[in-house]
Amino acid sequence: MIKAVFQSLCPSCAGPISSYRLSLGVPCNSCLPSSKLDNMEDISKYPLEKKIRLISKALSDNPQSAYHLMRDTFEELESFEKLFRESTGKNIWSLQKTWAHRLLLGESFAITAPTGVGKTTLLLHYAAYQLKKGEKVYILVPTESLLNQTEEKLKEICYKMGIDAEIVVYQSRASKKKREEVLKKIEEGKFGVLITTTSFLSRRYDILKKLKFDLIVVDDADSLLKNSVNIEKVLVLIGFDEDDVKIAERLIKCRNELFFYLGTNNKEKTENLKKECEELEVSLEEAKAKKKIGQLAVASATGRQAGSKPKLFKELLGFEIGGIHDYMRNIIDSFYLYKEDKELIEKIKEIVNNLGSGGLIFVSKDLGVNRAKELVKELEDEGIKTSLATAGKSVIKKLARGEVQVLVGVSSYYGVIVRGIDLPEVIKYAIFVGVPKNKMPLNSALFSPRRLLQALIYISDKDENIKARFEDLQSKINKLNPGEQFALRIALQKGTTKQLSGWLGEVADVILKTISEVTIKLDSIIPREKGAVLNLGTSLIERGEDGSLYYINPDPLTYIQASGRTSRFLNDKMTLGFCLIFEKSKEYLEVFKKKIGNYVYSFDPKELSSINLKEISERLILSRMGKDGSKSFKPAKSIMFVVESPHKAKTIAGFFGRPAKRRFGSVVVYEIPIVDQETLETYLAMIVATKGHLFDLVSDNNIGTYGVIKVNEEFIPVYAPISKCLSCGRTFVSLHNKCPYCGESFKIKSSMETVHVLRKIAMESEEIYIATDPDVEGEKIAWDVEMAIKPYNSKIVRAEFHEVTREAILEAIRNPRKIDESQVSSQILRRVTDRWIGFPLSSRLWSEFQKPWLGAGRVQTPTLGWIISRHEEWKNARGYWVRIPLINLFAVKLFKKDKKEAEDLKNAIIKSGSLKIDSYEIYEQQLLPPPPYTTDELLHDANMVYGYGAQFTMKLSQDLFEAGLITYHRTDSTHVSNKGIQIASEYLSKGIGKPEIFYPRSWGSEGTHEAIRPTKALSASDLKKSIVDGTLKTYINVTEAHIKLYDLIFRRFIASQSRPSVVEKLKLNLSISYNREKEVFEKELILREKETGFYGLLYNINEQTQIADYIKEGRIPVDVSKVEIYRGSLIPLYTQGEIVKLMKEKKIGRPSTYAKILDSLRRHGYVVISKKRNFVIPTNTGIKVYQYLSSNYSSLVSEETTRKLEEDMDAIEEGKESYLALLAKLYDALTRLGLISEVELAAKTPVKIMDEALI
Repeated sequence: MIKAVFQSLCPSCAGPISSYRLSLGVPCNSCLPSSKLDNMEDISKYPLEKKIRLISKALSDNPQSAYHLMRDTFEELESFEKLFRESTGKNIWSLQKTWAHRLLLGESFAITAPTGVGKTTLLLHYAAYQLKKGEKVYILVPTESLLNQTEEKLKEICYKMGIDAEIVVYQSRASKKKREEVLKKIEEGKFGVLITTTSFLSRRYDILKKLKFDLIVVDDADSLLKNSVNIEKVLVLIGFDEDDVKIAERLIKCRNELFFYLGTNNKEKTENLKKECEELEVSLEEAKAKKKIGQLAVASATGRQAGSKPKLFKELLGFEIGGIHDYMRNIIDSFYLYKEDKELIEKIKEIVNNLGSGGLIFVSKDLGVNRAKELVKELEDEGIKTSLATAGKSVIKKLARGEVQVLVGVSSYYGVIVRGIDLPEVIKYAIFVGVPKNKMPLNSALFSPRRLLQALIYISDKDENIKARFEDLQSKINKLNPGEQFALRIALQKGTTKQLSGWLGEVADVILKTISEVTIKLDSIIPREKGAVLNLGTSLIERGEDGSLYYINPDPLTYIQASGRTSRFLNDKMTLGFCLIFEKSKEYLEVFKKKIGNYVYSFDPKELSSINLKEISERLILSRMGKDGSKSFKPAKSIMFVVESPHKAKTIAGFFGRPAKRRFGSVVVYEIPIVDQETLETYLAMIVATKGHLFDLVSDNNIGTYGVIKVNEEFIPVYAPISKCLSCGRTFVSLHNKCPYCGESFKIKSSMETVHVLRKIAMESEEIYIATDPDVEGEKIAWDVEMAIKPYNSKIVRAEFHEVTREAILEAIRNPRKIDESQVSSQILRRVTDRWIGFPLSSRLWSEFQKPWLGAGRVQTPTLGWIISRHEEWKNARGYWVRIPLINLFAVKLFKKDKKEAEDLKNAIIKSGSLKIDSYEIYEQQLLPPPPYTTDELLHDANMVYGYGAQFTMKLSQDLFEAGLITYHRTDSTHVSNKGIQIASEYLSKGIGKPEIFYPRSWGSEGTHEAIRPTKALSASDLKKSIVDGTLKTYINVTEAHIKLYDLIFRRFIASQSRPSVVEKLKLNLSISYNREKEVFEKELILREKETGFYGLLYNINEQTQIADYIKEGRIPVDVSKVEIYRGSLIPLYTQGEIVKLMKEKKIGRPSTYAKILDSLRRHGYVVISKKRNFVIPTNTGIKVYQYLSSNYSSLVSEETTRKLEEDMDAIEEGKESYLALLAKLYDALTRLGLISEVELAAKTPVKIMDEALI
């Protein structure tokens, strides 16, 4: 057990508490002395609810304790569960319990979950529960047919729960008299619960707006979102007024404008907008505080939404509706490419004859309803009982009764047979005539800026003008916020761009001009024959019958919805379904498969010829009997998934759909269902980011030795929340909520805001997965999170992944582990060592040099010493370089100590005009590929190739990692996993068609980490296309700098998995004679790659066509106009990349600290970075500081001491050493040097903290 004290974490008093008590889930010693609670360790093992009740009882004298709130919540939840059990005869599921927990706390939110997990059942029971309390409830359903179902279910629930409530249902098909009676009841408010369709809300809002509801349940978010005006109406019905809605709309617009102006230099406008946003936020909060606002619960599966209206939920109720991508599916997908319509009819007849009745046939929207009618007639003529599916349910009843074998409809997202049918015993298969898609004239399609960019990037490969146009337009569009992009698209579609002003108007003009250019270009490159296509990745441009161009956009969501009719829950098992796509165009099928891959994992339809239809028929029947073919998905459970970065949280959620969002202050919780098809587990994941460390050692002077208390030969670190001052922008860690730098005590942002959210979500969750970064820093953050939430939920595990991909996340959930306390101990030692060495030495520097910004560190100081030493060597070896460029070849250089000698050489070369070839040798050499990147190598190469500083490279790498594009970037391992090897194989075989050069290597044994590599078989150019065409969604702004670094990583990795190259090399011995002297040059160059391998993937080989002529002549001409002399040195200064490699070689740094060390040296003013060559140069201050430290404290800051400390930390991380023993040694050393006083500092420490430290 690691001992520590955490300020502010006691759940009862919000004061200090020991890690020991937090691990048991009990409050601090001051709130609950051990004497008041017997067998504390035994109680900690009780179920959470029982433990909370016992602790709450013992804390009866503290009415503000969080344990009382937890007790009350559990008791009400228990009461609801009891009624639920009495009504259904079943226990409430884990997921339903999570939602019930929120509902009972009065929270408004969207339930985003797949079919079959009990959304509607729970919401109807909660509606009944609220009715029992006398609340007024409104239930909105999408269709008339669901009105009766909902009414019947609710009446049954109320009966079983003993509730006598007036349930009023408005049905448009009822008699006029009945409708008038119902309208009168609604107008007078004579009902407990009202059930209507969303269309009623639109049509009869004049009656409804006089009412106020305590609870509104929306059974299908899509039906509400389809008419965005309904959003405003619902908000008014739960208690907001129209002015509140207008303020919220203005706030949305204001934020969008601010987003744009933050990227400009218009500081005045930016500040004005910031001020306006703050004022609008205050107005909304005041309005909410004055009103009794009801509750809104929205059930959502797909959650299609557009425009800004849905954002009103975010501003007024703190949530956003999401949509699922990761569906529960148990479907055999297949396809058949046909040529003639006659062949189509024959094949459909074959399918129906084999599979029997219970089929749905969907005709692609572009073929139209007339084709659907023709198909009905053609199938009837073949003896198949068929009916056209139109509005109403009569045809569906015919199918259910077996009066027809198949129904035919149009594959439209809101089509009659696409949504809302739940006949698992009847519907077994679906046939798609054409992939679901939308077809529109090209000009109309290109009014969408995203589609225009997509077209541009796919035709830019061989046209530099188009490429430049793409980059310019992308840059302009990226500057627009989502609201501006939406406004721009609407203006382009409506032809009202002249009404746009300013920057938006300029962008519109550029787009219109580009559309014209692109249309002409596309018309010239797409062949004239009908059906000719250009593939844009996830869509097509096709030549139509009339010779015009059309944009073809696949519609995977309609396919998912429609195919989902064949696979439903029946007796707690998911039936097997069969789906067949008939398509004439292979290109249509390919782009459809690519696009649906964003929604359905591993969508891989089989050719119909490979399927045994009789066997499928048997399996379809058996699965409806609960036998072969059905899938038993396990009951869904809720989990909290904790990561460090908000970008990473968003990326992970995006793998499984468009997440619902809940907002608590500045903290966003992403909520998304995760379906694991391998284990059949289903989770509702609530993904939260800590935004880095939540706690750090306190900096207050009165807390032990720089935040560490020495107690009975033990060292107890004291941690406090990390705070940021919003006035001066600096962070601090203190027991007091006051900025030590500027004195601000109000505008302070504390990490406790995140802790409170983590605790709230922990209470809702069945299990907690802490998935912070896979290193010692991530492990320490994980331990801190565990300590913070243990009193609220003890089911906590550690999840670890080294790449942010869908597969890696699922694998991490499948294979959790415990938090590694050895790694945590290593981080504690590292942090305390930095503090104990850094703080007192910095204090000495301030006193010595009277500069309060100076600082010292155990790794910084020896690194600074290397830089100073190299600078001295550089100075001593200074002279003059003569650069000699050879025509159409390379340049050679010669060094001269004396300037006159250099000038003489230059003059001789100019006079000669050439260099003599004394001898040459042409030979073959096998070159071996380098391993993939480690952190130090990447920092070095990014610095050498692009001039990127270490900190900038790490920032780019962090972005690429969080976007799921590369593996973890803080690593010293070159190992490549099987997954990595597969990626290389896929790229070399499919990406560039060179499978013969694939040469798999694991590069060493498997360890904790893997090398830095791409997570997908996408080159840099492929990556850009995938982002633009929507195949790949990233939540970072991928800049050209990101692309360049990714390209470096990708090419190095692919090279590492390629075979060696055999190259032909030329070795030249060149000379020039002057002043009776002879200067000799030696140069080697690669002429060509004789046996193709890695080399051409990693480097450009310039064919030296003229070299043979020069060799024959015996001389190489010099470009005399460019011969130059420049000041330099035989020994170059270090670059940032070289210093990083030196840290790695001398073992005094870590992948996580290389860049930070260099940045610290720069920030303290000890070094500067030359702009042109990126050299690291020591300043006078840096030299003086190093001399002072090395003279007075060499035993602390020497290279050897630092290396030994790093080795000790590694030993602790591996569990071989005790961090307390090593801290004791360091404490003694610092005491001997006078850096730590022997005075008992613990005497100054506050009593409550000392009490907890003594536990």
